[in-house]
Amino acid sequence: MKEYPVDASVTDSTITDRISKTTPVVVQLTETDTDEENPVWSPDGTRLAFESSRDGNKEIYAMDPDGGEVKNLTRNPANDDDPIWSPDSRRLLFVSNRDGNKEIYAMESDGTNPRNLTQNASNDRWPVWSFDGQLVMFISDRSGSWDLYNMKPDGSGQRRITTTPAVEDNQKWSPDMKRVIFVSNVSGNNEIYIMDGQGSTPRALTSNTADDTCPNWSPNGKYITFVSNRTGNWELYVMDADGSNQRRLTRTPEEEDSPRWSPDGKMIAFVSKGEKGSFISVVDLAGRIQKAMTDTLSEKELPSWSPDGSRISFIGKENGGPWQIYLMHLWGVQQVKREGRSGAGSIIP
Repeated sequence: MKEYPVDASVTDSTITDRISKTTPVVVQLTETDTDEENPVWSPDGTRLAFESSRDGNKEIYAMDPDGGEVKNLTRNPANDDDPIWSPDSRRLLFVSNRDGNKEIYAMESDGTNPRNLTQNASNDRWPVWSFDGQLVMFISDRSGSWDLYNMKPDGSGQRRITTTPAVEDNQKWSPDMKRVIFVSNVSGNNEIYIMDGQGSTPRALTSNTADDTCPNWSPNGKYITFVSNRTGNWELYVMDADGSNQRRLTRTPEEEDSPRWSPDGKMIAFVSKGEKGSFISVVDLAGRIQKAMTDTLSEKELPSWSPDGSRISFIGKENGGPWQIYLMHLWGVQQVKREGRSGAGSIIP
C-alpha cells in the first residue's frame, strides 16, 4: 500500500510550539515492593484504577490522581486485573479467575456489588465499554479461537461478532459507535480491520507483509493511529478512518509502542523503547515535532491521558525493581501526594 508523505496541514502550530517549550514534571504516586500496573483514569478525572499485588495477589485498587485515598476494591483471593471504567464513572469492569477461569466481572466504583457477567467455561478478556455505556465488547476463546463478542452491561445478549479461526483483539469503538476497529491475523500477519458496530461488513484497512497493530481512534473519529514494523522498525503511523492516506509519524532508532491520543486530538503519546530503557514521548498529528517527555534510563510503559489532557499517567521501574505508577504534568506541577512509606510527594527531576 502506498505510504503518503507527512501532512503538515493537520497540525496545530500553537500546540507544536507548546510541546517544544514545555519541561514536564514527573511525580511518583506509588511506592511499594510489588508491581503496581495498568493505571486507568475515570472519565470524570477524579480517580485512577490500577492493579496491584501488594496484598498477596493481584487486585483492583483506586486512588485519587494525587496518589492519596488508596482503596482495595476487589478484596478476593483470586487474581483480578484489566480494570476499565464505565463512561459515567459509576462502575468498573474487570477480569478475574475467581470462578476457575478468566471471566468478566462488574462492580460499583466503590467495589460493592461484584457480579460475574460472562459465566462461561472458556476464557473471556479485554472488556471495552461503548461510549454510551450500552454495550461491552470483549474477546473470548469459547469458539476455539479468540473472537470478538458483544453483550449488554448486565451480561445479557452475548453475541459473537467475528467468526474467523484467527485471533481477533485490540478492539476499539469509534466515537460515534457506528464502527469498530480491531486487529486480526487471519491473513497470516497482524492487520487492522474495520466493521460496523454489529459485526457486519469487516474489511482490512491495512494490507502488507508486515505487522500492523495497536490501533486507536482519534477523538473526532477522523483518524486512526497504529504501530507497524513495515520499515523493519516499529514506528508510529496515522491514517484516515477509511484506511487511506497512511503516513509515518516517527523516524527514530527506538521501537515505538502504545499510541494514545490526547483528548483534544492534537497530540499522540506513545512509548519509545531503546537500548538503555524506554520513555514516554509525544508527537503532533503531522509528525512535525516529536519530544521525549521522560528520561531514557529506565523502563516506562502504558501512557494514559487524564480527561482534561493536562497529565499522563504511566508505569515505570528503576534498576530492575517493581513497576510503580507515575504521573506526568505536561505543562507544570500541582501539589501532589504519594501513597507509600513516607507519605510525602516525590518529584522526579
